Amino acid sequence: MITSNQTSPTSPVNPVISLLEKNYSNNLESDYTEKIEELDKNFNYDSNSSAYWSESEHSLLYGTPLYEQASQSQKFALNHLHWTLFYKLTADSETELIHYNTVTADCLMSVSSDYKMLVELLAHETAQERKHIHTFYQVNYQTTKSLLGKKALINSGSDKVSLSSQKSYQLSDYLSSAANFITMMMLKNKEQSHSENFGEVKDVNKPASFASNGFFNGLSGKSAPSRRQFFSDNWRSYPFLAANFFAVRYMANLALKNHEFGIHQYYRKLQKNNEFIASPTTISHYHFLDEAFHTTTSLFLGRDFYKTLPKPSTYEKLIANLAILQAQHENLNAISGISSNRFLSDSNAIVFIMKLLQSPVFNMSKEEALQWIEKCLCHEHEGFHVNLKVHNHLLSDLRKFANQLDYLWPVNRNMSVMASGASIGKAIKNNIKAFNQFSLAL
Repeated sequence: MITSNQTSPTSPVNPVISLLEKNYSNNLESDYTEKIEELDKNFNYDSNSSAYWSESEHSLLYGTPLYEQASQSQKFALNHLHWTLFYKLTADSETELIHYNTVTADCLMSVSSDYKMLVELLAHETAQERKHIHTFYQVNYQTTKSLLGKKALINSGSDKVSLSSQKSYQLSDYLSSAANFITMMMLKNKEQSHSENFGEVKDVNKPASFASNGFFNGLSGKSAPSRRQFFSDNWRSYPFLAANFFAVRYMANLALKNHEFGIHQYYRKLQKNNEFIASPTTISHYHFLDEAFHTTTSLFLGRDFYKTLPKPSTYEKLIANLAILQAQHENLNAISGISSNRFLSDSNAIVFIMKLLQSPVFNMSKEEALQWIEKCLCHEHEGFHVNLKVHNHLLSDLRKFANQLDYLWPVNRNMSVMASGASIGKAIKNNIKAFNQFSLAL
């Protein structure tokens, strides 16, 4: 472990640890993960295909001219695909957390044995994440296969679709990600980390080279594995930076909550009216409740715990700010006209939309698909305004959090990168340029 000129905390009582112990106890007493597991085992897409899984505005292409003229079955499909894409990102992010929870727990444990509870807490959260991931893959696989056909599940290099300048998505990712997850599960009893409570997780001394495109591996950008390894090495090596990781994790928690709270409310509305509740809606409801414990952990560790440690060095402050800045750049740099909760440019989603419009959901010709893409991405419509409203709500929450971190640069305290992307005009201008390039390349 890299050490600085700091000394270990001398206070015998850390008030943050007491708060985290209470949160951990509440988590242990809950049964939300078990309920998610049961829904996983019994999920069948056909039984859930004729209902919305969230409010209609939580649908792909909502507010576009295409959505307005879509049939009811197409609107259900767009709603379900929006759910799967959101939870594909969530599953990827939780896969990454399995690694980062481990390395940061290891770092904190090396500071003081008084932090053993943190290792146990993070190990328990990691076990819950594994079960969440399995459930999301189960629902996503069945849904993708049913709506888009078996060809969507064939891994082909030509199927790759960028969803942002740094992240990518392809329909076959559902299978490849599932394969990665299964491999990880098979290895879990063969490799150990330094922390005994993380015996099922890969050795933290090995490179963080797992393949996923979630909130945290977005930090690697195009420089993948070197930059990914850079942040992993720093988060595992300095207690202050281990706490900083949880500030980044809290940003991801807020992004998740910003969308998932709406599905939780939708669940409550259906329940109150004694209406049919689709299994994915219920999964979102219990995941929202489960993740509330994880969000609390992130808040206390990211906002409060670092203040009980020795003052960070100039280097540590630099790395911490770079991590927050990268999180903005890779996850929150624009607004979207195709998804209410996506804060990245639509310009690199064009290939995906093209494939969707030519899939069994719409059965369009190439010429028809191009016409609709131009209408949906290159002209102002309600979808952009819905996204902007959601964007501004998340921006406000992130700024409230960032203002409580005294080591942040102004660009991070003000969430300036995210704020600068909040322009419908800029989004449409970028989409027009990308669409013209795409059309010429066909």
